[in-house]
Amino acid sequence: MTDPTAAPERQPLVGATIDDLSLNLVREHLQVTSERREYSGPTDPIEYLIQHAAVVEGPEGALLPTLVGILAFTREPDRWITASGIDVAQFSGSQPNSNDLIFSKQMRGNLDTIIERTVELLWARSEHRYRLEGTERIEDHAYPLVVLRELTVNAIAHRDWSQIGSRVRIQMFPDRIEWLSPGSLPPGVTVETLREEQVNRNPALAQILYQSGKVESFGMGIDTVEDTLRAWGSRPLSVNDNGRRVLFSVYGRILATPREVPQRAVLTDRATTILMLIDQRGPMSISDLGDTLQVSRRTLQYDLRKLVDSGVLVVTGATNNRRYQRREGA
Repeated sequence: MTDPTAAPERQPLVGATIDDLSLNLVREHLQVTSERREYSGPTDPIEYLIQHAAVVEGPEGALLPTLVGILAFTREPDRWITASGIDVAQFSGSQPNSNDLIFSKQMRGNLDTIIERTVELLWARSEHRYRLEGTERIEDHAYPLVVLRELTVNAIAHRDWSQIGSRVRIQMFPDRIEWLSPGSLPPGVTVETLREEQVNRNPALAQILYQSGKVESFGMGIDTVEDTLRAWGSRPLSVNDNGRRVLFSVYGRILATPREVPQRAVLTDRATTILMLIDQRGPMSISDLGDTLQVSRRTLQYDLRKLVDSGVLVVTGATNNRRYQRREGA
């Protein structure tokens, strides 16, 4: 039976039925976790949902989806959870100001979708440098990719889901990126003890993220962020808890400008980002690139033509199925 004292992640959602869950998403999750982890749990989707608090038994014995079930195993969680998803905004100034807003995007979908798309977007819209020194390709990035991923996952996994009107927000500024997670730190955890204390506000949600590979080790995300920033020579992670939200701030490395670095060739930031995305995801169409970078088709055509003419990229496929990929050895 449903338990009114259960944590928000384990509460059934009004109006949702088990038919609203995608058993195909559950099967895909089970396949991923069996490949990535030593998994010995149930392989039947319904049994899995029951064991992992994604459904609970209702008053008349019907299985009802919980918040964690809707977040992980529906295509459109925001139909039931107004605070699901992540809102991303980028500003030209040093503070959030509507006059300085240059980009915004609402990331919606199930857990896997919003995490992957958000990390891709942050990577695409942060600063990169790419240059050639002789035959060697040198890459430099303002932020470590693992830091963007860990803090995005952290903001989703540890937020207070009882704050139903507040979404996770990410703000990008010229010098830093901020993750704002609704709610304060979990009871017993302070900014000073964040690294030592291992308290998980949403254990069922964290377990699903762990199984899918989004979380590598329980309670180690902040350790990874701080250790990575230290190894990069970046400023330390900044954390602020005002009781209503937790703010994590990471300052980007200042990358050398073309005039400061001896080089044979330097690409623009956008062209560099195109190459980074293709390196990560393999051959991409102009539509795929446009969806990720949020720039016009005409602008992308200009950049892609330059990259093809310079011998860095090659084009494959017919006109309607054209893909761009890196030339071998380039």
